Amino acid sequence: MSTVSYQVERRRPVEVEAELCRVWADNLTLESTAAAKFAWLYRDAPEPATTVLMLLARGGDGDDGGPAVVGTAGVGVRRFEVAGAAVRAALMADLAVDRAHRSVAPALALVREGKACALAEHALAYGFPNKLAEGVFARAGYRRLGTIERHVRVLRHADYLDRVGDAELARVPVGLRPATTWVLRQPAGRALAAAGLDVLALGRQAGAVVGATRQLALRWGADVDERIDHVWARARVDYPVVATRTARFLAWRFFARPGCTLVLACQRAGGAPVAYAVVEMVDGHLHLRDLFGTRAGVLGLLDRLPAAAYRRGARSLSIRYLGQPWLATALATRGFIARGGGRAIVVAAGPSLPAAAAAEVTDVTRWHLTDADEDV
Repeated sequence: MSTVSYQVERRRPVEVEAELCRVWADNLTLESTAAAKFAWLYRDAPEPATTVLMLLARGGDGDDGGPAVVGTAGVGVRRFEVAGAAVRAALMADLAVDRAHRSVAPALALVREGKACALAEHALAYGFPNKLAEGVFARAGYRRLGTIERHVRVLRHADYLDRVGDAELARVPVGLRPATTWVLRQPAGRALAAAGLDVLALGRQAGAVVGATRQLALRWGADVDERIDHVWARARVDYPVVATRTARFLAWRFFARPGCTLVLACQRAGGAPVAYAVVEMVDGHLHLRDLFGTRAGVLGLLDRLPAAAYRRGARSLSIRYLGQPWLATALATRGFIARGGGRAIVVAAGPSLPAAAAAEVTDVTRWHLTDADEDV
């Protein structure tokens, strides 16, 4: 058995489209075809990446003498605001290695070269490695920022009541347990109890909802236009480390395919847009793919969304988030519960970042991360 050697080359995506699509198709879970992903990333993006990393293997059984492409890693371009300054960031994405070559050495070579490539031209690099790749990114010098978790608020409780068991009943006052057990055993009783819980949960923050309704109008299904740019210009000062969220970016990131809807929050006095949410209904669950705006606008939007989602038939409302404590607290106080099992986020600051900005980049409480920021 001959020894396999590896090398990583930086290539222009258009030059290696066929090989790149083959590696993706064989090793990644894709939402569409590899060809569609290539077009979306390297032709349609607001700022298409000009470099992709290709892992080449030489030697081994069956070697015909030439190098074979056995892996890849992408270096996506994202615009960021860091401590008030506009910078370019690299999103490290699409790490894929053929099964026969999945060992630490080739993966580490890809990640190290990707980091060197990224930080030579960008102020920072970040990524969302899966659990198997976290150690590789750590060895390459990335710092673990945290874990992006899903926060869920139940809107319709019928499914939950069907799963109530002894552990849940133990938390019911002793005197109420017989009646509770009887009600839950009757189909009509479960439906009535579920409806009651729905109303009770929505009514707990009625005062805040009324206040938000007086202040904000929701434009459900709004067009992605210059109003998003107004929100970005007005709100970006509230977020020390945040990827640019312009109309051009949102249109590319979420609306190149069907499924997502824009919910725009506008002040009733004057009509100025102050916040937005990108939502997607999947199997009756409404997912907030992105959420951004002034602090007051985001809080008001969060107050209004549960009832609006309920009226549209949603069984739950969820968002994946990591970052500023005020928003995490706002989710918790509005009935969202953090679920475990999220993905890690890693970051590396480049030499072009001033020390103060580098400190911001490595502080998770300064970030604002949603599904918008992840690789697809």
